[in-house]
Amino acid sequence: MTASKYSYLGGFVATSNVYAGYLSGVPVSGTQAHSFIMSFESEEDIAKSRIIDGKDLLPMAMKYREELGWTSTKLPELYAFISFASAYPDGFSALIDSYSTLGSGVKNFLCVALALGELGHQAKGVRLDSGDLAQLSKECRKLFIEIGAKYDRDFSKLSIVASNDINENSLIALNEVGHEMDVFGIGTNLVTCQAQPALGMVYKVVEFKGTPRIKFSEELEKVTLPGPKSVLRVFKGGKPVFDILCTRGEVADLVGNPSNLKVINSREFDT
Repeated sequence: MTASKYSYLGGFVATSNVYAGYLSGVPVSGTQAHSFIMSFESEEDIAKSRIIDGKDLLPMAMKYREELGWTSTKLPELYAFISFASAYPDGFSALIDSYSTLGSGVKNFLCVALALGELGHQAKGVRLDSGDLAQLSKECRKLFIEIGAKYDRDFSKLSIVASNDINENSLIALNEVGHEMDVFGIGTNLVTCQAQPALGMVYKVVEFKGTPRIKFSEELEKVTLPGPKSVLRVFKGGKPVFDILCTRGEVADLVGNPSNLKVINSREFDT
């Protein structure tokens, strides 16, 4: 909270911390979380969040998807973008790397942006959160120009935001190689001292409504393992030896039902 307030006083233009915006009047800006996008699965999920100005945004976006030959984009991602756009038709921005930045995310964004344009609304832009930020920004800008020209739309004002542990060194490196970013979202390296680094932890969805979810990424370490997990802790002589990470349904198969099984906090097993 302190960092959100004083970084704004020091020159930052906005914060993604909505509580700081509420308490201190700091302008709030941002996209959506990966968990939001990955919570969508079918058209039913947007049954009540697809209408703008009395018009159904889904068939409008799908029309552009077909015309442009982008039929391999992830439909659940498109549904998520439509839901978000229906809530913020004049503030629609999209996190585009949940599945594939260039293969799906930016294309789904443009389908929704084109549909919004038909209704007199202007999309804001995209956020990149993984991969080669410089190259991805160039490819996104190129596609903005190409599609804008094709449909006679002014996409020159679409912004490209970069996040993903931005610091001084990465900013210098990006400027040296050249990029098309307009905004940098800086969080961890703003509010922590790197001599005393923070423990990086990120919330991800692994299952929603009984269906496993997996997040793909340009960066291998960001790809998630689908399905809820359990941790088995193995003890020998009263001392922990190692842990086994498994799916929740595998617990019974791994430990069976020995008479000396002791469950601690439903997650630690003394065998």
